[in-house]
Amino acid sequence: MRDYNKRIFLSLFWLVLGVVLIVLEIMGKIDDFWSGMGAGFIGVGIVQIVRYARYKKDDCYKERVDTASKDERNRFIANKAWAWAGYSFVMICGVGVIVLRIAGKEMLSVACAWAVCLMLVLYWVCYLILSRKY
Repeated sequence: MRDYNKRIFLSLFWLVLGVVLIVLEIMGKIDDFWSGMGAGFIGVGIVQIVRYARYKKDDCYKERVDTASKDERNRFIANKAWAWAGYSFVMICGVGVIVLRIAGKEMLSVACAWAVCLMLVLYWVCYLILSRKY
């Protein structure tokens, strides 16, 4: 696992940010949404710190994580999963545009249409960048 110290610092940052958000909500400075977000940040920080501590102490776990992150098959599967997720998102939102328009939910329909447009623009930009790189 590269950048071990950077990752630990980031995990501690999430933990501290979560505590700050909860304290601000208790003081009445922010609403309940942010305290829920703070609890999520605390959870993420704790889980990540535990993972990194195990990585540092357990050589067998460290070898397994390093092998999994460098394995070409795992990378191929991860890339395929992202591609399928992107295709699925565009199709689901495309259907959502039509269904929501029929249901009279014009604002949600427009939001889905914009999401499809944004995804396709992102795809196009990424394609241009990657076609020059490779």
